[in-house]
Amino acid sequence: MKIQSGVITTGISLALLLVLPGAGVLSQSKELTTEALAGQAEVVAVGKVSSLVSGWNEDHSRIVTRVTLAVESYIKGGSAGQPLTILVPGGEVDGVGELYSHTAVFQSDENVLVFAQKDRQGNYRVSAGQQGKYTVRKDDASGQLMVGGTRTLQEVTALVQKAVLDQQQK
Repeated sequence: MKIQSGVITTGISLALLLVLPGAGVLSQSKELTTEALAGQAEVVAVGKVSSLVSGWNEDHSRIVTRVTLAVESYIKGGSAGQPLTILVPGGEVDGVGELYSHTAVFQSDENVLVFAQKDRQGNYRVSAGQQGKYTVRKDDASGQLMVGGTRTLQEVTALVQKAVLDQQQK
């Protein structure tokens, strides 16, 4: 019996190894361009994370975190001077933590560029999961603000503004 169980377990493990790599490739999301992100987002904002508050959802089945940004500027949507609160899945409450893959993760006092859209309940969510959030850092050599370490904030802002204009002209 033990031999048969081992054979069955080995057979199942081999089958999973053959199937899962292909399934993983199929489940990966397509990389979106800045223009595509701007097109689907209702709000594009640059700001600093001022608050992270985790709590249970309404039916106590999942943990969500309310991320509040002190918005420096809205590139699309939003009201000047108004903070932006974004709901993200996961967080920690009373020693219970939930972590979701492909979801934007925020840090306290982090400077970010965020693409967001409202869900059915009217809460802002990051567009396209982790693709819709970029960390903004000051380059030591040039002093310029960099988005994701590769492009200047000025370049990304220009791309978003152009995408918004193109969308309005359609």
